[in-house]
Amino acid sequence: HNVMRFAQVAVRVWGCSMDFEHPEVTALEGINAFAAYLKSIGMPSNFAELGAKEEDIPVLVENLCCGDGRQGTISGFVTLDKEDCTKIYKMML
Repeated sequence: HNVMRFAQVAVRVWGCSMDFEHPEVTALEGINAFAAYLKSIGMPSNFAELGAKEEDIPVLVENLCCGDGRQGTISGFVTLDKEDCTKIYKMML
């Protein structure tokens, strides 16, 4: 994925300083800022905090990628297929 896009969000949305030599550092700072924001408003930031388990992932992925007439992918910042979503959900446990 395009690290610079994530770094740009970190700078524009979360007020992080841009590290042009290491944009991945800026992107990670943005992710940490987002997680801190969620915590500050009492929102869960991972599946464990929601009580979700690994066995829930296939149903969650199916609903995400194929619900509401979607054809197996979701689009937004980047396009993700079922495999991508499964990997992300597993990282969120």
